[in-house]
Amino acid sequence: MDNRKRLHRVALFSHREFVSFYLVLLNSYMKLTAEKIRNFLNGHSQHITHWAVAHTPFHTYKATPQQLERMKHEAQNQCRFFRRSFSQFLYQAKALRKPEIYSPLLITTIEGVKASPFTQDTIHFNFAIGNVPSCIKTDELRQVFEHCWVDKAKLSGNKLWLQAADCSRNTHWLNYITKEAEIGNIDTWDFQNTQIPHVALAAD
Repeated sequence: MDNRKRLHRVALFSHREFVSFYLVLLNSYMKLTAEKIRNFLNGHSQHITHWAVAHTPFHTYKATPQQLERMKHEAQNQCRFFRRSFSQFLYQAKALRKPEIYSPLLITTIEGVKASPFTQDTIHFNFAIGNVPSCIKTDELRQVFEHCWVDKAKLSGNKLWLQAADCSRNTHWLNYITKEAEIGNIDTWDFQNTQIPHVALAAD
């Protein structure tokens, strides 16, 4: 079985399946690189309908490595809660029963996990979003996103940004949100908070 078929058989919902997926990548490629991450993510670029950036309350001003690791862990946990809330808000109970169909596509990266000389800098997440119910317009989706991010997950509403994607530039957006991988930070791709509803996308 070639690598592409193997990757598409992996469902990205439970923590166990996320870890399994990551191991598939490591076994397939031996060494994960920015190029290999981008090649995989770009395979889903045609399904992306919205882009978003959302900040956390975790400031990295003069943070120690231990503080950064703790803040990253907490940010990812809260993002995971956001992801569940966002899916259920968009698809209600169907998101729990059949997440491989009734879940939004979320390609997620985390940035800013480094000590900063600036007091305003925070850990933040970038998103490429798809498989959103067609009845939901961009303004409504922004409100849903903000409600789940700020009110549900207790993250920051500061500089929250969401817009409809320019489909001709989805590859550019994916390259932009994985830019830290170019300098060796492969963990910028938050695979634990990435979800790909393969059945829904296959039928698209």
